[in-house]
Amino acid sequence: MRNSILFFTSIVCISIFFYPSNTNSNNTGSPGGKTGSPLDGQTCTQCHGGNVITNINNTAIITTNIPNSGYVIGNTYTITLTANGGSSINKYGFELTAESNSGKSGDFFITDNTTKLVNANTAVTHQASGTNGGVLKQWSVDWTPTTSSNDSTIFYAAIMLADGNGNNNANDQIYLTNLSLFENQITSIGEVSNNEFIFN
Repeated sequence: MRNSILFFTSIVCISIFFYPSNTNSNNTGSPGGKTGSPLDGQTCTQCHGGNVITNINNTAIITTNIPNSGYVIGNTYTITLTANGGSSINKYGFELTAESNSGKSGDFFITDNTTKLVNANTAVTHQASGTNGGVLKQWSVDWTPTTSSNDSTIFYAAIMLADGNGNNNANDQIYLTNLSLFENQITSIGEVSNNEFIFN
């Protein structure tokens, strides 16, 4: 009888330990592949409650210093995520990736120590130190396009806005946003080197 009680108690403890929690919030960053992009196919709802919202009213945006003429292969640019959570939000999180018609695009380089690489270094997410914020929250990362696609690269991001109460509920919102950027095609009439034209 005593052995039966011990066995039952052990099973209950193990079950509680492995039971999925509604408050799993990945405070230390996304496990990867949660941007909602075509290749990732999933969002933060695997770990968070709340609704998935396609970006509206510039609540979550991606900006960059890539010029209107497009990015140049081998040059490095800064990609910035901005979230406007308002007064009810004090916790933020994100995952960002870049994709072209040939797959994941370019290389990310960490410049903000509240962020880190994830998903085999094809994406960037927050660290625990990068979740606190007021009305506005920003993260930045450098990106270098490495292979010509003769087309465009699309940056995809899932940005989490939470009330910080430790519970996954309807107050926690996941915003999906993206930004399309084109490769500079000026090499069709010449070459670009150090921002100067060299004509053949």
